[in-house]
Amino acid sequence: MDNRERVQLRESCLIPYRHTDQGIEFCLISPATGSRWEFPKTESDGQGGSAGELLNQAAAAAGLGGSLQDDDPLDAFVAARGNEARHTTAYLMQVTHVDDDWPRQNTHRRLWCLAEEARVRLRRKPLRRFIDLALRSVDAASGSPDRRTDPNALPNRPR
Repeated sequence: MDNRERVQLRESCLIPYRHTDQGIEFCLISPATGSRWEFPKTESDGQGGSAGELLNQAAAAAGLGGSLQDDDPLDAFVAARGNEARHTTAYLMQVTHVDDDWPRQNTHRRLWCLAEEARVRLRRKPLRRFIDLALRSVDAASGSPDRRTDPNALPNRPR
């Protein structure tokens, strides 16, 4: 039996998106030498400051500017491994500006991709779920019907 005390870590995660002619794109980041794609995030333990301030730090580190779609989190999940429990809270961010020069550009890669590609690149299922929640939230905010659940919604067709 493991008698070690469980370490509780907290992080805030951005789900950055932008509208393009092809559809909604999401921004993923990965260490330059790795293949694990994730959303920009920051640890929130011991740093003080509000969730908004922490999310601004994560956005700035990824070279992204914009605004949170809502002050309330999109969703959250807990992942446990060994004696560590990581609480991740996600917030949706509409990106209006992308910096060509960004603080982590020498250590990380940044990729914009449509939802289908983002789902493939994200290994962790809870992160994949954030994409579906983000799409629903963006659809609801824009007043457009959710094409995945509304049988009367017409697909986008080129004219």
